[in-house]
Formats: sequence, structure tokens, C-alpha cells
Amino acid sequence: MTALAVGLVLTMSGCGGQSVPGSTGATGESGVPETYAQAEERFFAMASGVHSVIMAIEPAEWSVVDGAYGAHPTGCRLGLSEDAGYRLIAVRGLDLPGRDPRLVADAAAGAFAALGVDSDVTERGQGDAREVTVVAEGGIAERTVVTIRPATGQVRVSAETACAPGSAHDLATEVFAEDRLPADVWRRLPAFDGPSSQPSFSFPPDGPLYYDESGTPVQPQPESA
Repeated sequence: MTALAVGLVLTMSGCGGQSVPGSTGATGESGVPETYAQAEERFFAMASGVHSVIMAIEPAEWSVVDGAYGAHPTGCRLGLSEDAGYRLIAVRGLDLPGRDPRLVADAAAGAFAALGVDSDVTERGQGDAREVTVVAEGGIAERTVVTIRPATGQVRVSAETACAPGSAHDLATEVFAEDRLPADVWRRLPAFDGPSSQPSFSFPPDGPLYYDESGTPVQPQPESA
């Protein structure tokens, strides 16, 4: 199994819960489980926002880093309680060697501003360790970070939603339309996010595969999920 597959399988273990129709699982007395529709709304807000930011930086095919497309739920804890919850995480990456990091940061900050989200630009380190970051909180996600490493030209955009009440496992069974999730559900998640990409929160067994069995992205990628 590829590292990509292992990472996604690990996020699905230990997240089970008793589900109710149309919900993302029970969380106890302190939290009412969100419905699939609410989770989908969270996903589209995050995915659309991230797409706007990466396209503002460079309208190209960005890689989905480590399988973090955003539709695969991961487990979390609600505040200081013991109640289980879920969050959604999206990470996109692109190498822009030679690009002025401040111009990249300015493009990201401008995209956040267009989305009505304030952001802060910070620079730290020197030489090969120099790093420029743009951090935005709220709006499209709980926290969105753009990281630029001038030495390599590497740009990463990562976002994660707040921990919401619900079972990550139960939600995943709805996203992937399977009662028991197979180890290769990661093959159904898009490998790239580009100018023509449309976000999807549904990846049934009969849908297209975006990776082959070795973990290599299928080229060309399927047009839609």
C-alpha cells in the first residue's frame, strides 16, 4: 500500500459511532451530530475558498498533497470534552521556483480579502530556511495557511474546518457510499485541483478512480466524480 493510502486508512480507524439516519453519528449529550448536508456545506465552503486562493496565486494544476482532498473526514475532540467530532482538511501544493515569495503572499492575501477574510503575512528564517506564511482564520475554514519556501519554490495551501459534532467514520460511509470502507477509497479522491476542477463531496464505488493501484495519479484525470 502506498504512503498516501496508509495515511488515509489511519484516519478512518477508531472513528466509529452509532449513527442516526442522515446524521454524522452520535456524540453524547453535549453535541447534536451534524447532518450529511451540513458536512457537505462545510466542505464546499472550504474547497471553494481554497480553490479561489490557489487560482489567485497561479491558475495551474495544483497537487492534492498526501491525499488531503478535503472530503475525507478525520476524527477530533470537541473542545475539552470527551465527545468525538470530525473535521475536514484540504492541502494543495505547487512548485513555483524563482517566484518572488512576497508576490505569492500578496496574491494569497488579495484572494482572502476578496472572500471577506482578513489575513496576516509573516516572514521568518534566512537563507534556505526562509519561509513566508499567510494565515487567515474564519470564513472559508477555521484556519487556512499559505506557506511559501523561497529556497525550493514550494507553495502549500492548507485549510481545516473547526471540529464539529459527529462521527468521522459514519460520515465517511456516506461520502464513499459504503457500509464498510475498503482500504483503497483514497483512489477515488482527485489528485489535482486545477482551473476546471469542480469540488465533489460524493465518491461512490462506481465512480471514477483518480489513482492507479500503485498510487500514481491517473492521466488524464477523470472529468468529474
